[in-house]
Amino acid sequence: MKRYQLLLICSLAVVGIITFAGYLSGEEQAKTIEDKANPAAKNENPAQREPLELEVTLQKHYIDGKIEESTHKEKIWAMEDFWSYYHDWQVVDQKEGEIVFKKEISDISPYMKENGYFGLAENQLTIFEGLPIHEQVIQSFYQIDTDELESYQVKQLHDGIKIDSKQVYQYVLEAYRDMAPSRSVSS
Repeated sequence: MKRYQLLLICSLAVVGIITFAGYLSGEEQAKTIEDKANPAAKNENPAQREPLELEVTLQKHYIDGKIEESTHKEKIWAMEDFWSYYHDWQVVDQKEGEIVFKKEISDISPYMKENGYFGLAENQLTIFEGLPIHEQVIQSFYQIDTDELESYQVKQLHDGIKIDSKQVYQYVLEAYRDMAPSRSVSS
């Protein structure tokens, strides 16, 4: 019986040694593959690695059609953190060393809030940069039948309606949409 137990213990020891040797061999293979893929990382401590530097371009698209774009350099220590930070942006373009993101903004642009006025240009509802009297057209929309307007509406459009919020922008577009001249279809 003792001989049988001794044989069993030796067999288990040999199996354990073979298993451990196989584990070390697999670990060495993984390390060799990693070293071939990234030879510079061979002698690096992960804490000493240089961050990835990207040129990041952010495009904000506003409902008034204005697009604001800004570009900056960004050091990235962990890609998970980078993607998490820009989770609500859409990737438009990505090349080595640079990435372009886009975001739809459900508001009018700061530029429009500061400079935009609704008015009339040749009986068309138009957005001007500054007051309509300066005639700096940004965008025109549709014809308005000025005969249908009340006198105070004509005066407002002549003087300029300040676009200081999304609500004003949407309200004016909707309110004057019905003032477009009707076109009769002839047979």
